[in-house]
Amino acid sequence: MSHRNQSIDRSPNPAEMYDTAAILQQKADRLTVELSNTRTRLHAEIDQLKQENDTLHAALHSSPTFLWATDKDGRLTFVSGKGLENFGLKSRATVGQSIFEVYRSQPDILENIASVLAGNDRTWNAPEGHFIHEIRSAALRDANGEVVGAVGISTDITERQKSIANLETANQELKDRLQQQTAVLNAAITESEKKYRNLVETSQELIWSIDIQGILTFVNTAAKRIYGYEPPEMIGRRFTEFLIPQQRNRKIEIFAELLARTSIQPQTPNSPYEIVQVRKDGTPVHLRVNSIVNQAENGAILGLYGTATDISDRKRSEQALQEATDQLRAVLDAVPGLISWISSDLRYIGVNQHLATSFKLSPESFVGQEINFLDKGSTFGELIRNFFDSSSQQIWQEIDIEINGSIRNYLIVVQKYHQGNAAVSVGIDITDRNRAEAQKTKLITSLQESEGKLRSLYEATSDAVMLLDEQAFVDCNIATLSIFGCTNKEQFYGKKPSEFSPQFQPSGQDSYSLAAQRISTAMQTGSCRFDWVHKRLDGSEFPAEVLLNAMEMNGRKVIQGVVRDITDRKRDENRIKASLAEKEVLLKEIHHRVKNNLQVISSLLKLQSRYIQDSRVSAMLKESQNRVRSMALVHEQLYQSKNFSNIDFAEYIQNLAYNLFQAYEIYAEGVNLQTNIAPCSMNIDTAVPCGLIINELVTNSLKYAFEEQTKGKIQIDFSLDNNGVCVLTVSDSGIGFPQDLDYRNSRTLGLRLVGSLVKQIRGEIELLETAGTNFKITFAKPK
Repeated sequence: MSHRNQSIDRSPNPAEMYDTAAILQQKADRLTVELSNTRTRLHAEIDQLKQENDTLHAALHSSPTFLWATDKDGRLTFVSGKGLENFGLKSRATVGQSIFEVYRSQPDILENIASVLAGNDRTWNAPEGHFIHEIRSAALRDANGEVVGAVGISTDITERQKSIANLETANQELKDRLQQQTAVLNAAITESEKKYRNLVETSQELIWSIDIQGILTFVNTAAKRIYGYEPPEMIGRRFTEFLIPQQRNRKIEIFAELLARTSIQPQTPNSPYEIVQVRKDGTPVHLRVNSIVNQAENGAILGLYGTATDISDRKRSEQALQEATDQLRAVLDAVPGLISWISSDLRYIGVNQHLATSFKLSPESFVGQEINFLDKGSTFGELIRNFFDSSSQQIWQEIDIEINGSIRNYLIVVQKYHQGNAAVSVGIDITDRNRAEAQKTKLITSLQESEGKLRSLYEATSDAVMLLDEQAFVDCNIATLSIFGCTNKEQFYGKKPSEFSPQFQPSGQDSYSLAAQRISTAMQTGSCRFDWVHKRLDGSEFPAEVLLNAMEMNGRKVIQGVVRDITDRKRDENRIKASLAEKEVLLKEIHHRVKNNLQVISSLLKLQSRYIQDSRVSAMLKESQNRVRSMALVHEQLYQSKNFSNIDFAEYIQNLAYNLFQAYEIYAEGVNLQTNIAPCSMNIDTAVPCGLIINELVTNSLKYAFEEQTKGKIQIDFSLDNNGVCVLTVSDSGIGFPQDLDYRNSRTLGLRLVGSLVKQIRGEIELLETAGTNFKITFAKPK
């Protein structure tokens, strides 16, 4: 503070004052120059502004607008423009007036101006008489942003509004007309869509569409008929689900090829193709498909759509036609004849396999060749040439054709077809037929000769030979008349079989009914043989053997009967039966005496054993007695049986075992006998060895098997299979067969006898490894 005061209080230096004045003078000069320059620029700018103001005023006076400005109280401070005339105002007379007074009759304008003076920009239309002005107004602000007034521009838009009104009127008329046309068009479109929908849904062809993913987006009702699916069942599924595996790749390739095209390529449908798809029930369906790419307006590919026609019937027809063609070709190739198709220019169209094979060529090598390319000047070529030159539609002729060096005779039949431009020729080899006809002629002559001989034999035979139709006898030989006591054939013809038979046959059956049965049997089986008692015309009866044979004569069935008088044979048979009865009595007596003799021997052995003190010898005699007894049983059964060649084997074994148990009752105490014998008959040559074998094996079991046991079982089994193999088994539940004893090479008489007897019946014996002892003998039953 003190320093500043000191500076102020210090007295100025003259030199310093001089320098300061100079500086101030320089600044004043500079400011004067700058002021002069500024005044010049200002005058220039004023002149320019005046010029621009004049230009602006001229423009405003020539345009249908006017400008105005007000202060913050709404008093007009500026009004200019040609548009004032429309309001009946003058520029100078209006300035200073309140704009609220000018527009006091128009509340909307006053409200808008008040809003502008409040700081808001507004635009509105103001009608004035026949004129309409568009007023755009904005608040006029000072440097501080305070509203100091308003500025606006009014534009005459009367003509524009009229144009807009006219345009709106025209637009409304156009809109009304468009609505009418749209309604008509919508109705037409609705009707068209309805017709299209009906057409699509009633179409017999499948109409479909898929997207670019291969998903079905539409199918019509034909899907039900073609696939068996309702349309909703298919829509949303991939089209590949309905393809058979063999064609799936091909269809996917077609789908990919169609979708691979670009949007700039022309829209062209693909070539139709055929596919096989699967119905709902799994059966195949053949379709012919046409498809096209589905594109949006911008060219984007949306998928595919198209149609499919069920050609299964056509395919079946084609297959049937192909099969028929193949069958016809096979038949023609199998026909043993020369078949060829020839054009009118005398060239082969085709030949069958037999013709080609006959000339050792292939069928294809004939096609296009001249018909005489194998033999120039052949008879066949001349025949075909003359046939095409004639008007005949068919000819036939026998010609000779040389095939592989051999001359054969053929019957050629030629028929024109295709409006006479082609012909089919069939050549039938009749060489053998001609030879056969020659042989047939000889054979007929020979047959006639044979017929004469057979007729002579027919008449000369001693048996009655006759022909019988459904009614009565129609023919007979001379022996028939003699056997039935007729003097001529008229007495025999027309009579029925019952007229030459007694009322009843020896069996008591009615002759008429029995004869009808025999004739029916002959008709059904072809022949029937039986014995019959016939009656002659004089009433006498005679036995006969009758043979009936069914045969055809002149298209109808007849019975040929051969009757042989067997009176002498019956008499001889009766003598033989009487003689046989005597022999049967004698044979029965022989068996009875053999049985008695064997029983005597058995009794002698039993009697002798009473005087033998040696138990070993006594046992040997007892065993011999049992063996004799087993043989005696065979003769006893044969004596008691009606069949002297075979015996009941089961009964024989039962009796034999019972006698053995009685003979060895000491050993058999506590032993149980079981038998399981299949029904069978045996001749004496087999029954006796089998009985002796059983005798020895059962005896051994009774004597040795149960020494250490109080109870046991002996079992005899016999079976016979379908091949005639007999199996005899004798077993016991005793101590078992000694291991150190070889039953095949035993020194004991019983086992040696068993081995010899097995060989006698040509059998095999084996000792089975089971508990106890079990012998199995296998042999074939004698025929």
